[in-house]
Amino acid sequence: MNLPELHTLIWDELRRGASPVRSPFTIWQLATLGLDGAPQLCSIVLREADESRHTLCFHTDLRSPKLAEIRADERVAMLGLDLDRHLQLRLNGRANVVADAVRIGRMWSGARPHTLILYKTPHAPGTRLAQPDEGRVPEQGSSDGFENFALVEVVLERIEMLDLTPGQHRRARFEGGQGQWQGQWIAP
Repeated sequence: MNLPELHTLIWDELRRGASPVRSPFTIWQLATLGLDGAPQLCSIVLREADESRHTLCFHTDLRSPKLAEIRADERVAMLGLDLDRHLQLRLNGRANVVADAVRIGRMWSGARPHTLILYKTPHAPGTRLAQPDEGRVPEQGSSDGFENFALVEVVLERIEMLDLTPGQHRRARFEGGQGQWQGQWIAP
């Protein structure tokens, strides 16, 4: 496989990861720089992959510490892994909280109800609780949780693919993003 074909394959996997059908590239590890300067890591669910804009999107609770981290330093790294196919994807980019009300509304409307219920919780993620039940979503309430819903877009700057197939380790890096990706094979 040549580099242009590999780039196409990577974006196919990203789009599949963002689709309603589960794939190994649906759940990603997202790294941010904590407000205390220490690295932070969390799992996110990929919700959108747009090759033409070089962007990925996920949603999260507006009260989440990761949003304060992103606002302080927009640089993020992401890692996804398909163990069955021995394929690892590492991504670097700049994240921002989407302000476009139409996009946010569209993402909210397209989300599954069991996902949106998470935004109804009365406490911000990471809040200390005396008892686990304090974190439960109230059975009745006036809020649908939309006020806690945030859409985050990551503009990709670098993509790395590592093929860990036994006897065939290969690694490629694509950089640029701004309309022109430059691919290069690199040592695994």
